[in-house]
Amino acid sequence: MKPMLSAAIFVPLLAAACVPESPTPDAVAEPPPVANDTCGANGYLPLIGQTTPNISVPANKAYRSYRTGDPVTMDYNPERLNFEHAKTGKLVRVSCG
Repeated sequence: MKPMLSAAIFVPLLAAACVPESPTPDAVAEPPPVANDTCGANGYLPLIGQTTPNISVPANKAYRSYRTGDPVTMDYNPERLNFEHAKTGKLVRVSCG
């Protein structure tokens, strides 16, 4: 009987230890300016942290918008704007390339 009582106490404690932590909210910090800003990314830095911001890009400007973890081409174009969004839709990064 004693081993059953020990197991009845130990198993729920073990299961409780396996519960994942709740995610912490993303801290919104002032992003650093983009070095070698050949694409004009610094003008879009105030949009970082906004969820699904309306982004206006000139018609003749090369850009791409993607979610974190999505596959993107590895070609580097210093004139192209890159807008990286989190899975939640929040803009997390603006860069050239």
